[in-house]
Amino acid sequence: MNDSSRQVIYELARTQSMSGWWLWALLVLSLVILLIAAVRLYRRDAAELSRPVRWTLITLRLTAIVALVFFFLDAQRRTQRSITRPSEVVVLVDTSQSMSLPAYEDMGSGSRAELAAAIIKDSEMLDKLSAEHRVSVYAFGENAEPRLLQTSGGEFGAADEKQSTDLAAFSPIAMLGMVLLGITAILSVSSLMIGASGNADRIGWMLFATAGCLIVGCVMTGSVYSIRTQYSLAELIGLPNSETSSSEQSDSQQSDSQQSDSQSKDTQTTDPVTDGDGNPPPIKVSDWNESIAATDAQSRIGDAIRGVLVDHDPTTLAGIILMSDGQSNGGSEPGAAVATARRNEVAVFPVGLGSSAAPTNLRVVNINAPQRVYPSDKFAINAVLQASGAEKMEVEVQLLDGLDQSASDGGGDAMPTQVVDSQKITVTGDGTLKGVRFELEPQSVGRRRLAVRVVAPEQDRNEADDIRDARYEVVARRLRVLTIAGGPTREYRFVRNLLYRDKSVELDTWLQTGQPGMSQDADKVLSEFPKTAEELFEYDAIAMFDPDWTAINQDGLELLDRWVGEQAGGLIIVGGPVYHPRWLKLRTDARVPIIKGFFPVNFPSRGPLIGTGRQGGENAWPLKFTPEARRAEFLWLVDRPDESFQIWNEFSGVYDYVGVSSTKPGTKVYAYFSDPTTAISDSLPVYLASQFYGAGRVFFQGSGEMWRLRRTSDAHFDSYYTKLIRWVCEGRLLRDSNRGRLLVENQRAMIGDTITVRAVLSDDQFEPLVVPEVQAKLLAPSGRIEDVRLLPVAGEPRPGTYGGRFLVREAGSYELRLTLGDALNEEVLRQTVQVSLPTVELERPRRNDDELKQYASTTGGVFLPIDDPSGPDSVASELVERIRPQPQTTVLPGTADQDFAQRRNLALMWLIASVLTMEWVTRRLHRLA
Repeated sequence: MNDSSRQVIYELARTQSMSGWWLWALLVLSLVILLIAAVRLYRRDAAELSRPVRWTLITLRLTAIVALVFFFLDAQRRTQRSITRPSEVVVLVDTSQSMSLPAYEDMGSGSRAELAAAIIKDSEMLDKLSAEHRVSVYAFGENAEPRLLQTSGGEFGAADEKQSTDLAAFSPIAMLGMVLLGITAILSVSSLMIGASGNADRIGWMLFATAGCLIVGCVMTGSVYSIRTQYSLAELIGLPNSETSSSEQSDSQQSDSQQSDSQSKDTQTTDPVTDGDGNPPPIKVSDWNESIAATDAQSRIGDAIRGVLVDHDPTTLAGIILMSDGQSNGGSEPGAAVATARRNEVAVFPVGLGSSAAPTNLRVVNINAPQRVYPSDKFAINAVLQASGAEKMEVEVQLLDGLDQSASDGGGDAMPTQVVDSQKITVTGDGTLKGVRFELEPQSVGRRRLAVRVVAPEQDRNEADDIRDARYEVVARRLRVLTIAGGPTREYRFVRNLLYRDKSVELDTWLQTGQPGMSQDADKVLSEFPKTAEELFEYDAIAMFDPDWTAINQDGLELLDRWVGEQAGGLIIVGGPVYHPRWLKLRTDARVPIIKGFFPVNFPSRGPLIGTGRQGGENAWPLKFTPEARRAEFLWLVDRPDESFQIWNEFSGVYDYVGVSSTKPGTKVYAYFSDPTTAISDSLPVYLASQFYGAGRVFFQGSGEMWRLRRTSDAHFDSYYTKLIRWVCEGRLLRDSNRGRLLVENQRAMIGDTITVRAVLSDDQFEPLVVPEVQAKLLAPSGRIEDVRLLPVAGEPRPGTYGGRFLVREAGSYELRLTLGDALNEEVLRQTVQVSLPTVELERPRRNDDELKQYASTTGGVFLPIDDPSGPDSVASELVERIRPQPQTTVLPGTADQDFAQRRNLALMWLIASVLTMEWVTRRLHRLA
C-alpha cells in the first residue's frame, strides 16, 4: 500500500517567472520610488493638516500600494501530495518435481518442498520482512510466468491523509475582523459628527483609529474568507445561511447518490486483483504444503526472475529471495534475467535447498504395469532405476507378485513377498536412468499386486525408495463388444477383423446396410439394434462407425442412454461423411437431443455452418496432440509414451473430419486436425475427444481413418483400437458392486497431476443416491490416508452422480476407496492410479551450487545454502538483516486552487476600494485637491 500525505503550499506565482536579477532590481527600485513619491507627496500636500490626519492619509495610500503589489505578485495556493511507495521483497519458491527429493544429505529427511514450506510458515522471516517491506511470495515451475501466492506488509500508515475539512465553520479571526469593520463604521459616523461640531483636534485621532480598524478588519476577514473556501462569509462569522445550507444539503444528497451509484458500478466492474493504488490486495495462504507442492515438470528460474522484474518496480525492489535447488531445465537462460537484475540494481539471494553432494543411493524411480490383464495373457513390467554416489554398482533387481492384501482386509499396505523373477544389472552413479524389463504371465483371477525391488548395497542411504509397487487385476471374462456401421468402410472392416481374432473379445456386429443372410466375421450378426435392456446390457463396449442414427428408434436410444449412464458402458463414435450430416439436419425429431447428448462435442445446427468439416481432402494432415494425450494410455502404441508419440509424429495423418463448433464442459481433447486453413476463430477442429457420461465414457473420433496407421505397422493400429475399447469400458470391467461405479479420468499420472473422479451411486434399494456429499479415502504410496470429497455434479441430469478431484504428490500406486452400506452389508468401490516422476527432473538431483553462487555474486546478493536442520533459522535471520528497505517518495505538486484565487482577488478589491474611498472622503473633508 502506498503511503501518501498532503501539504498545502502558498506561493507567489509571479516570482516563479521572474528569473533575471535585473527584473528583481527593477521591481524593487520601482516600488521604493513609488513609496517615496507617495510619502513626499502627502507630506507636501497635507503639510498644513494635523499629524494624525497626515498619518491617516499616508497609511491609506501605502496600504493601497501594498495591496496592488500583492495582487501583482499573484499569491496562489496549491495542495502538494507526497506519495511514498514501500520497499518490496519477492520470494520465489521452486515447485518443480525435483523439489520432492530429500532436503539434506540424509536421504530419509523430508523433501525440499517441505523445507521451503517450513522456512516460510514456521520461521519469522516473512513477519520480520513485512515490517519494513511489502513481501510477495511466488511459486514458479513449468509455466512461463510465476504464480502469486501471498502478499503482506508495506502498510506505512494511513493511505490518504485528508485535509481537516471537518473543522467548525465559525472562525474567531473572521469574527474579530467583522467586529473591527463594525467599529470602523461607528468611528466613521462619530468622526463626521465631531467634524460637524467643529472639534478638529479630536477628529484627526479618530480618523487614524478608523483607518487602522478598517485595514486590520479587511485583512483579517479577507484572509480567512480567501483561505477557507469551503464556507461562505456568513458561516465564517457564525451566522446561519439557510439558502446556502439547503442548496449544499441538496448537492450533498445528490453527490452521495451519485457516489453510491458509482460505487455500485465499481463493485461490479472493478478488477478485483488491484486496490485503489494499483497494488494487489493482501493474499493469504492457508496451506503452504499444498500451495508449493513439487508438481511441475520443469524449473524455469530465468523466466521467474524476468517475470518479477517486469511486474515490480526495480527502484523499490530491495531483493529477490530464490528458494530452489538451482537446477533450471526449461524456459529462457537464467543468465540473461540475472544480468537484467544487475542492471536494475536488484540483488538476488539464493537459498540453496537439497544436498550439494551425491550420496550413495539406489532407488526405483518408476514402475509401469497395465491396470487389467487376462489369464495367460503375458504382459510387460518396465521399471526405471537411478543410482548416485559410487561410479558403478552391480545390483540385483527382483520382481515380486502376490494377491492384493489391502483389497481383502480393507486396509494395510503389505507389499508382495514372492519373488517371481530377478535380473543382475550394472548402474552408474552419475544419476543416469536405467531401464529394466520383466514379463509376467498371470494364472489366477482377481486383484493382485506386484513390485520391483532392488537389492541395494550396504552403503545405501534410504531403504524406503528401494521398492516400488503397482496394483493390477486379472479379468477372466471375455469382453462383449458390439460394432455398428452405416456402411462397410475400411475402418469398420479392419476393427471387426481385429476384434474377431482377439480371443478375449466376444464380437457382435450390425452392418446397417447389410442384406439378410450376409456373412460377417463376427460371433453374432444382428439385423437391428437390441430391443430389450437384457440384450443391450450384456455388452461392455459399442463402437459405431458413421452410424445411421435414424435407423435406431427412440426406445433404442433411451436404452443406449441408460446403458452408458447407468451401466458404465463404453461408447466409441467415429464420424463419417455419409450419415453424420443427415441427423444434424433433423429439426423436430425427438431423438436429436438424445443423440447430441452422447457426443463430447457440439455441432453447428443452423445455416451454412451445418456442413462444416472436410470430405475428400487432397492432402493428409498429421494430428496435433494436446498435453492431455500423453497421459492417455490408449494412445501409447508401444510401451513407452515417448516412443509412441515419435510414431505418431511419423504418421502421415488423415484427410477428413466432421465439423465441430465447440466442446462440452468436462470434455478432454486429445488431438486436433492440424491444417491451419481449417481453423475457425483461431481454433483447430477437434479430432479426438472424450467425456464422462454418467458412469460410462464416450469417445469421439473425427473420421474413420485410423486404418492409415497400418502403413507404419499393423501392430500400431491393433494397439490403438484394442487399448481404446478396453479403456472406454473399464468402468464395467472393474465394477465392485451393483450399487455404483467409481471412475478416475487417468489411471497413469505424473507427480503434480490433478485426477478427476466420477462416481455414480445408488442406495440399498438401487435408487439414485441423494446425499449432500460422499467421502472417499485415498491411500497414498507412503501409507498416508486422505479424505476426498465427492459432491453432486452440477448440471448432471442423472441424480446420484458425484464428482471430485485429488492431487498426486508422490510416486507410486494410489488407491481410491469408496465404502457404501453399513457394517453388516458393506461394499467397497476401488480405483487405482499409478504415479511416476518425469525423468527430466531426476537426471540432476544434486543442488547446483555453482549456478546459485553466480546469481548472488552477479547481482550483489548472498548465497545461503541449507545443509543441516539448524540452517533455516539462521538463513531467515541473515536475510532479514541483509535486505535493507529502499522506499521511494514522489512529490506531486498539484494545481492552483481557483476558489482561493477568486476569493483573494475579491478581498484585495474590497481592501483597495475601502482604503481609497476613505482617503477620498478624508481629503474632501479637509478640502484637499
